[in-house]
Amino acid sequence: MKLKINTGSDAILGSLMLLPALALFLVFVITPLIGGAFLGFTNWDGVSPALNFVGLKNYVEIFTSETSITPLKNTIVFAFLSTISINVCALAVAVALNRKLHTKKFLRTVFFLPTVLSPLVVGFVFSFIFSVPIADFGKKIGVEVIAYNLIGSSQWALHTAIFTNTWRMLGWYMIIYIAGLQNIPQDLYEACDIDGASAWQRFRGITFPLIAPALTINLVLSVSRAFKEYDLVYALTNGGPGISSQIISMSIYRESFVNRRAGYGSALGIVLFVMILIITLIQINILRKRERNAEY
Repeated sequence: MKLKINTGSDAILGSLMLLPALALFLVFVITPLIGGAFLGFTNWDGVSPALNFVGLKNYVEIFTSETSITPLKNTIVFAFLSTISINVCALAVAVALNRKLHTKKFLRTVFFLPTVLSPLVVGFVFSFIFSVPIADFGKKIGVEVIAYNLIGSSQWALHTAIFTNTWRMLGWYMIIYIAGLQNIPQDLYEACDIDGASAWQRFRGITFPLIAPALTINLVLSVSRAFKEYDLVYALTNGGPGISSQIISMSIYRESFVNRRAGYGSALGIVLFVMILIITLIQINILRKRERNAEY
C-alpha cells in the first residue's frame, strides 16, 4: 500500500504555524534593532521629540574616547576570561561528578544552586565578602594581595567580577557537560582500560573529542552571555573604581538614561551587537570544523 504525502499542503501549514513566532520576532527583535541602528546616527536625548542626524560622530567617539575604549576593553577581557574559567571549571567538575559516587546527585545540586540566585543578590553578597571577610583574613595571614578591599582596587575589581560570575554560572554549564559525558559509550573506556591507558590519555583521546557538541553549545552561550552581563557587575563594583571595571552594557545604560544621550547609547548597543555576532560566527565556524574532525 502506497502512502501519498502531500508535501505542498504540509509546507503551507508549517509556514502558517511559524507566523506567530515570526511576527513576535519581527516586532520585538528586528524592529528595535533597526530603530537602534537609526538612533545611533542621531543625537537624540531619549526624551524630546526632536533629533538631529549626526552621521558617524557617535561611532567615532566610541573608538576615540577613553570613557568608551576602557569599557570596550573591559568587556572583551571579562568575556574572554569568564568563558575560559567557566568552561574549564565546569568541565572539570562534570568529569569528577560523572563517576560512580554515592553523593554525586547531592554535589550536582550544590554546584547548580548558585545559578538560580539573582545576579543582583550574588553581586551584593560578594561585594561584602570581598570588602570585609577576605580583607580581614588576608591581614591575619599576612597575604598582602587580599589584605585590602579588592573591589576598591582598579587592578583587581574586574577580576573579582570574573571570579563571581564563574562561581554563579559554573553549575549551569556543568549540567550540559554532564549530558555530553553520559552520551559517550562506556565500551570505549573499557577498551582503554584493557590497553592500559592513563586517566589523561582517556580524557584526551575519548572524552574531550566526543563532547565537542556540548563544548560548542557552552562556548557560544557563555561568550554571548558574558558580553551582555550587567546586573552582576553593577551590584558588585558599579563599574568602579572610576570606570576601571565598567563594561559596555553599563555604558549603554549610563549614556542612555543618566547622561541623556540615547543616540550615543544606541550606537554603543549596535557596537556590542556586532561584536557578539562576529565572535559567535567565528566560534561556530571553528567549533563545527572541530566536530567534523572528531567524527573522523
